Amino acid sequence: MSVKLDETDVGILKALMEDGRRSLREIARIVSVSTPTVENRLKRLFDMGVVRKILPILDPDKFDQGIYALINLRVDPSNIDEVSSRLKDMEEVRCIFMVTGESNVTIRIVLDSMKSFQEFLTTKISTLPSVQLVSSNVITKTVKEEQSAIIRPSLGIRLRCDYCSGKIEGEPSRLRVGERDRYFCCGTCLEAYKEKYGSRIESLSRQEQQKT
Repeated sequence: MSVKLDETDVGILKALMEDGRRSLREIARIVSVSTPTVENRLKRLFDMGVVRKILPILDPDKFDQGIYALINLRVDPSNIDEVSSRLKDMEEVRCIFMVTGESNVTIRIVLDSMKSFQEFLTTKISTLPSVQLVSSNVITKTVKEEQSAIIRPSLGIRLRCDYCSGKIEGEPSRLRVGERDRYFCCGTCLEAYKEKYGSRIESLSRQEQQKT
């Protein structure tokens, strides 16, 4: 883990997690920093992949219809990548977890009725290769649902190289591309990235210079 969150990063993330509609100015007031600082920090968090997207969190209890369920599967380890890929392509599947225990894959699904739920099990789950249905549980009420990560200062961030996708150990090599920072595991990958995307990097650099 080569990059760590500081108190400003944590304050910004918590402000957004509490209410994603907040403006940069409002977040700046909450965290006691300037608006440009919030903007720059958010860009950095997006660049590092800490924040992938900002989406509304829907309250399932507000909808008249809908079946929310957890399904526990036992997948042959030799087929787990193929099964995971097929599950990701299913609109009904909202979350996929690799777990330990009797099952090794747990998914959370959303469907419109019990009939659709049964059809999903018989027409989709049963057709997956080397998959055994261990159990299924319909969610009757959501008492608490929060982000999976507990945000705190000094929390380490795992970075992957923007060229080879390998895990970055130690201090990353950085390259500013337009308004974003790119991270690399070594100088070799950085130079290879510059060679491959040189014209695009120069174009973005010119656009930045024109703004200033």
